[in-house]
Amino acid sequence: MVLYFDHIDSTNRIARQKALEDAPSGLIVRAGRQSAGRGQYDRSFASPDGGLYFSLLLRLAVPIAQLPLITLATGVACREILCAAYGVEAKIKWPNDLYLGERKVAGILCENVSNPAGNNDQPAVVIGVGLNVNTALVDFPSELQPIVTTLFEQTGQRMDLEKLLDLLAQAIASKAEMVATDSEFLLAEWQKHDYLHGRSLVHTAGNVTLQGIGMGVSALGLYRFRDAAGVEHSVVGGQLRLA
Repeated sequence: MVLYFDHIDSTNRIARQKALEDAPSGLIVRAGRQSAGRGQYDRSFASPDGGLYFSLLLRLAVPIAQLPLITLATGVACREILCAAYGVEAKIKWPNDLYLGERKVAGILCENVSNPAGNNDQPAVVIGVGLNVNTALVDFPSELQPIVTTLFEQTGQRMDLEKLLDLLAQAIASKAEMVATDSEFLLAEWQKHDYLHGRSLVHTAGNVTLQGIGMGVSALGLYRFRDAAGVEHSVVGGQLRLA
């Protein structure tokens, strides 16, 4: 089932609301535009006309400790579809972005939904995806134009958003199921397309800033890097970016 809105604040907000109302797994909330789309660290996510903005509600038997892997699974699924369907080679930037070259093409925001009073005893996760598809760079705020890209800019082709939505939703659901059944394979796939691996990074958490070289993700989905002294760090929070 797909709930479509021409313009809403956030597809994730609606999907969370539906989860609390015991909506079934597989529900999709899609918007033509969003006025309050969110990304990592609660930053705003620009959502102009022509992009694909949706949230997929899934109910999964996944241990709490493995829930962060849902974000990684979504990145693997999205990269796979973009490569197979449109011939573009995307990289995945931990924890929740897709890049074409050095420019961001998509963002992912996964949120757990707890509803103790509900009738559905399976925990819910809302997977929000914002993908720059048929938009042009001029459709974005000027400060974002140097750092984003779109499928249209990369290929010169307009994409069928409904077809792309169907492909992505199926792939995401399939990869999310693998978190519980074959997380090692999933992580291995993610590592192959790690945007940060081997690159100089800066990690900032509060007043502490560290530099190092990207090493990929741990079994629990934390990002690892090694500083100049050879000490390995695992990123739990804060900001991780290229140096």
